[in-house]
Amino acid sequence: MSTKKKTGILLLIIIFSFSAAALAAEKGFLWDGTHWKEMTTEIRVAYIKGIGNMSDFEVAMGTGGRAGCISQAFVTELKTKSISQIIQEVDKYYKDNPNKTATPVIEVIMRRCTALCPPEAPATAKP
Repeated sequence: MSTKKKTGILLLIIIFSFSAAALAAEKGFLWDGTHWKEMTTEIRVAYIKGIGNMSDFEVAMGTGGRAGCISQAFVTELKTKSISQIIQEVDKYYKDNPNKTATPVIEVIMRRCTALCPPEAPATAKP
């Protein structure tokens, strides 16, 4: 193999190793209002169903009644709402609060659809 090919292969290996390390170091992200606005209805439904499925699983696997409190709240409280109602609540939050698109979708659901987290208090005007 020629020196150029060996150098090229070595360069590719170095690039891939750096990109793999960068990916490994990258933190997970929470979907927020920016992502929510870009989602189709089908993806929004899948997101809500995914939260429900994860919560059901965690509650079912919790031993001795020790399921995670967030999952327990989702299972207990979200069963009283349809997926469409949850989506409407999230849509309404981002529509009414265009400056809060950085708020994670899951936080909006917790504040608007469960009693686990109280709704945000309205901002008070400064004198």
